[in-house]
Amino acid sequence: MKKPKVILGLIKSLLENNGHLTSRELPRSKKVSTNQLYKAILTLSKLGLIQIDGELSNNRFELHLVREPQFLNLEQKVKVIFYEDKSKTKSFKFHTVALKNSIASIEDSSYWSIDDKVKTKLKVYKPKREFGKIVVEKIELGVQKAYIKLTLNPPTRAGEKIIHGFKVIQSNYFTFTQKETIERYGDPEMMDGLSVMQPTLLATLEIRFPESYRFIDVKAEKYDLVIIDGPQIPSPIRDHRLIIERNRIILKLVYPSFGYYFISWKAAQ
Repeated sequence: MKKPKVILGLIKSLLENNGHLTSRELPRSKKVSTNQLYKAILTLSKLGLIQIDGELSNNRFELHLVREPQFLNLEQKVKVIFYEDKSKTKSFKFHTVALKNSIASIEDSSYWSIDDKVKTKLKVYKPKREFGKIVVEKIELGVQKAYIKLTLNPPTRAGEKIIHGFKVIQSNYFTFTQKETIERYGDPEMMDGLSVMQPTLLATLEIRFPESYRFIDVKAEKYDLVIIDGPQIPSPIRDHRLIIERNRIILKLVYPSFGYYFISWKAAQ
């Protein structure tokens, strides 16, 4: 994958130069064309990591690092499955690259609505990394939140790949009709989503339904901030694709900006 390597090289150069590079200071190589380099710069701009002062077209510009992230997600996958017995599983998988040396831990978390009727369990997938070991140091499962802390021994090397994730299992969660949904949650609309908190090249949210279930009024929405009480103000979603099939919905996001992304729908009856 050439693009991540070019992106990693740019981030490394920015970090080594106090977050500032001129067009003359760009890391150049015979293996990387100017076109590839400029595409990587535009990708970093889309990810919200850098500010570009000047024009790439005239080769006179400056790059400024506006965030110093620890990780870059090559891919983030969230899969939600609803079952006939009303149970739900939601899995989170991250294929990530360390952007710095000496990162000692990774923290994962998930939130859900408070509901006394829902029982929750948590499973942590076995994490993998290129150099060293990963130890699951802490698992906390509250009424509304799951929290996992992974310790990296030894700490990271910049550029190494790490795979990690977890699954939340909830019983008595799903509702099959609009009437049931209103009685349970006060609204005919159901929704589920993912959050983008690290720079991410590709994110996928997939929701699967039981074979007997039918849905209508599908929407994809993004919120920069989620407010528990009060109106939600959606933001535009760029570079995305919404796929609707008979028993599943998929939202694909390319270079998503930071925020919260949701798929919403209603039961057909």
